[in-house]
Amino acid sequence: MLGDLTPGQRALAEYMSGLSEEAYCAGWMQGLEYALWQVVLDRRSIYGRLVFTAEHADNLRRLSASCRGWILCDDDREETWVSRSDWESRYSAWLTTPAVRQSPD
Repeated sequence: MLGDLTPGQRALAEYMSGLSEEAYCAGWMQGLEYALWQVVLDRRSIYGRLVFTAEHADNLRRLSASCRGWILCDDDREETWVSRSDWESRYSAWLTTPAVRQSPD
């Protein structure tokens, strides 16, 4: 939940949510955290209606570095901060699971 996050974590969550709104008019699209991490890694340039710029990627990197982690969202706890190492493990596991992982959006 946003109320449980530190100011730095909340800034990242709000920025991510804003990008989701720009892309899909939705506060947090399912899989947003993975799509935006691909932006951080320079592996994605489009998400819904949003074309990412270097500024988007730089902002995500800066906000993530500032709070030393990443934000994910689930139905139970909503926006949740995880450490960078935890996030990288989750992202790696996500990459190795078959399914919709390779879709352009």
